[in-house]
Amino acid sequence: MPQTGLGVALKTLRERNGMSLREIGQRSSTDHAYIHRLETGEKTSPSNDLVAKLLAVLRPSERDAGIVYWLMDHPEADVELVDYALQDGDVSLEVFSAAAGMKHRGSVRPDPVTLISRVRRAFEDDDEDG
Repeated sequence: MPQTGLGVALKTLRERNGMSLREIGQRSSTDHAYIHRLETGEKTSPSNDLVAKLLAVLRPSERDAGIVYWLMDHPEADVELVDYALQDGDVSLEVFSAAAGMKHRGSVRPDPVTLISRVRRAFEDDDEDG
């Protein structure tokens, strides 16, 4: 199974906290094998309650939690963009969700840096026009 944006986000947040799968499983009262399946994309539709339990243990920033919740409703999100946004704290939830939701012509999706840059320019242009 290919990885999902949600899986990448959960794994990134877990590793950022230096936690093993067993540790987060114990702290959240969730089967560590299920968490592993979420991270690898084998499972893709966790409940809001389960994600809330995981986030309570992981204690991400408000922005990172927002990204995780956004990803629950958008399983098709580009994993490279998710990884980039989580590594770059300057990417707001608004910019991330706009970049992740962009439709592209042709078969090649722009790299995350290009996508984020385009969205930021578009937002700046909107601010100047408004």
